[in-house]
Amino acid sequence: MDIYYERLGQLPPANSADEAFNQVATTLDAVEDQYSGVPRNPNPGLDWDGRMYPPREDYTVQNPDGSLTANTKGSVINIGSNGSIEIISKNSGQVEFFKPGGGA
Repeated sequence: MDIYYERLGQLPPANSADEAFNQVATTLDAVEDQYSGVPRNPNPGLDWDGRMYPPREDYTVQNPDGSLTANTKGSVINIGSNGSIEIISKNSGQVEFFKPGGGA
């Protein structure tokens, strides 16, 4: 996760929720491709196969204000309409990662 958060933090601030969601997904896929040793399953189930996957569409909600809330097995990901990203651990309830957005 440290590598994932470091790479995500190095990206330019996203200007929208969609752009931020794309950063979350593509960065996680890239880190997992490089380090997990497990080929990406294009249609992963909910069982652990040795790698992490981006949030699934059916576990992601678009809120009325344009923000997104995505649930994964271990995290809740809040993405602001301005492109901010906040990742909260379900185990501890602590914010593990925060990045401000660049949009209005």
